[in-house]
Amino acid sequence: MAEETLAIPTAQREARDVSRRFIITAFVLLLSGVAIVGLLCWWIFPRAPHDRLLAYPPPAYPAPSLQASPPQDMARFYRQEMERLNSVGWVDRARGIAHIPIAQAMTMIAKDGIKDWPKPSPAAPPGQPSP
Repeated sequence: MAEETLAIPTAQREARDVSRRFIITAFVLLLSGVAIVGLLCWWIFPRAPHDRLLAYPPPAYPAPSLQASPPQDMARFYRQEMERLNSVGWVDRARGIAHIPIAQAMTMIAKDGIKDWPKPSPAAPPGQPSP
């Protein structure tokens, strides 16, 4: 039996898939679209291409200060806050404003209420709508 050889055709562009006219039109539309977007950006941001340099030498900024020991800092902060909440002292001596311990302040508010605070409306008897 004789061996059959298959003839492989040379690779070519399929003319019926995409025409040369379509490729050229798409390329022209792409270029015009890029040009339109570029002109639109230039119109919206007219000063964008200008370079704004800083004066030399640039200003010196201080280095960030880092915490040496965050747990100790937090403990010290907590201790200071607790001392302030549980002590007596002046906030503004000239205007006569002082601070008192938080427990004492809560007791006074529970006993006397807050001056100029609206009073609750009297409760309606059961079965009747409240005003």
